Amino acid sequence: MAFLKKINAKAKTDSNTGFGVNPGSYGGRFLTKNGNANIKRTGIGFFDGISWFHTMVNIPRWKFMLIILLFYFVVNLCFASVYYLIGVEHLKGINAEKAMDQFGQAFFFSIQTYTTVGYGHISPSGFLTSFVAAFEALFGLLSFAIATGLFYGRFSMPKAFLRFSENALIAPYQSGTALMIRMSPFKNTHLTDAEAKITVGMTVEENG
Repeated sequence: MAFLKKINAKAKTDSNTGFGVNPGSYGGRFLTKNGNANIKRTGIGFFDGISWFHTMVNIPRWKFMLIILLFYFVVNLCFASVYYLIGVEHLKGINAEKAMDQFGQAFFFSIQTYTTVGYGHISPSGFLTSFVAAFEALFGLLSFAIATGLFYGRFSMPKAFLRFSENALIAPYQSGTALMIRMSPFKNTHLTDAEAKITVGMTVEENG
């Protein structure tokens, strides 16, 4: 017992919890309402602090679909520009005379190559055009593989679909006082054996 008292006498609490001395000094709640950590990263580059996979999996659906469509359009627009700069005469089957119509047919040929559909109406002729078409086909396969993985990651990711009350209460509970938070599943899901973990930062003064 004397040994334990000696240890307790030397032990001192650290009042710096990492969240500040009072709740108003750390910049808000520990977690945002959507469950993300309320933190700010400094000392690293902007792109170094981003996990692109988790970003694409967690962004809203309309943003995800918009990024996929924009990427699809921009990539085919770039390849169509390359075909047009090389010369549409190297694309057999293009019979348009106006420059806009030629570019449009090169754009749709790019889409057919990118998706590996290949209707056969237009085909590349010459080494450079064939090389670009082969590279685009490979790039398309890899792009669709990544997009499929992202779609599966979003579809298979489990979600609790919980809603929380706007305010937490400190109120009498049984023979003491309790911190009360109300939450409920808002879709056709149910909670069984639910477990809640709460992180609290506080400073407690004892014996002056």
